[in-house]
Amino acid sequence: MPDLDEGEAVSIRLALSFPPASSTLLLIDERAGRATAMEFGIRVAGSAAVIGIPRQRGLIPSARALFAQLNASDFRISVAVNETVMEHCKESNLALTQ
Repeated sequence: MPDLDEGEAVSIRLALSFPPASSTLLLIDERAGRATAMEFGIRVAGSAAVIGIPRQRGLIPSARALFAQLNASDFRISVAVNETVMEHCKESNLALTQ
C-alpha cells in the first residue's frame, strides 16, 4: 500500500487479518485510506459518523458542538460531510458555515 502512510496501511492490514473483511468496520478519515480499505471489502466510517451516529441515537446532546470543536482544531472535515451529518441529525449547521 505505497500511497498510504504507515498508520493507515497497518490499520488496513489489521482489518484484513479478521476474515471476513466485510464484517470489520475500520474508522479512517483519509480519502486514500478509505478507498483502499473499500477495495479490500472493508467497511469504513470516519469521524463524522462517530459523531453523527451517537447523536441520532440520543447519546450525545449536540453534533454541532463537537463539529465546532473539531473545526477549531487542526482536524478538518469537509463542509459537505458536516452538512450531511447535521441534516441526518436534524441539527442546524449555521454555526459551522459562518
